[in-house]
Amino acid sequence: MEQLTTLGKTITATDPCKLKLDGNVKKILAYKPLLARIFKEVIEECKNFSYEEIEKCIEGDVIISKIYVDNGLSNNTELIGGQNTENYENEEGLIKYDIRTYLKIPHLDRSESIKILIDVEAQNEDNPGYDIPLRGLFYCCRMISSQLGVEFTTDHDDPVKYGNIKKVYSIWICTETARKRANSIERYEIKKDFLLGCNSDNPRYDIINTTIINISENHDVSSIDNNTVKLLTTLFDETLDAKNKISELQNKYGLPLTKELEMEVTEMCTYATSMENKGIEKGLRALVNSLKVYIKDFDSLYEAIIKNEDYANVSKEQVRKYY
Repeated sequence: MEQLTTLGKTITATDPCKLKLDGNVKKILAYKPLLARIFKEVIEECKNFSYEEIEKCIEGDVIISKIYVDNGLSNNTELIGGQNTENYENEEGLIKYDIRTYLKIPHLDRSESIKILIDVEAQNEDNPGYDIPLRGLFYCCRMISSQLGVEFTTDHDDPVKYGNIKKVYSIWICTETARKRANSIERYEIKKDFLLGCNSDNPRYDIINTTIINISENHDVSSIDNNTVKLLTTLFDETLDAKNKISELQNKYGLPLTKELEMEVTEMCTYATSMENKGIEKGLRALVNSLKVYIKDFDSLYEAIIKNEDYANVSKEQVRKYY
């Protein structure tokens, strides 16, 4: 038996005409299997990894609209721990990133990892009143400067200093693009050039990358040889109903939108474990009540429960009294 994943449920529960609303878009873009596909397309360091490997590289939580772009408000420990711990009385006028996360990508020799900070933004207006590339580059600059005191220092006794700056990506998904830009992916990054002469030095300077993915449901993608553009076009197509959209995203582009019941059982067992501080019996009662919805046969239900190490030793009699 299959159940919908979080994204599958979001697609099903959301009016297609409201899929591009700010809150819905952010919830959709925070889905790790979708992020993995976007990252593989635009992040150079992910090119040789599978989607599953990229998902495993996404460290901590994917944070939605909690981290500030504005000067002095984003260089908190959330870059390390994944949480913004500061509260503000008045947030009017402050800008927040749509989606913030980071990758820890292993070197080929597996001796250490490369850390990359990432911002993902959704843009539904074709002409928002500013140049999107410039805003993306500004976000990159803020992600660089906010690393001071978190990822790197300028202390005189720090032998590395600026060398610890982590590379940043600002990725923009533009869903209502005009014909002249539709079905395209733009990249803006630092390039080295010599105005005079040359040398063999190879300093590290590739620390900023703004990428813009331009899509629109109004333009044909059948001739486009790019699954990321096609996937995103299908995902935000307001003319497709949920059932057909889920089927197409999963069957054509391999985006996981359903999961086996066994995974649901595992999640429920994990939930019950979190109730351990309330007592084994209360946790067992909650677990049995949850599983009864999906598993009608008592013996199958009991086998599912004892797979969880916290309930591995419970007897059938203990389980039966809550069944």
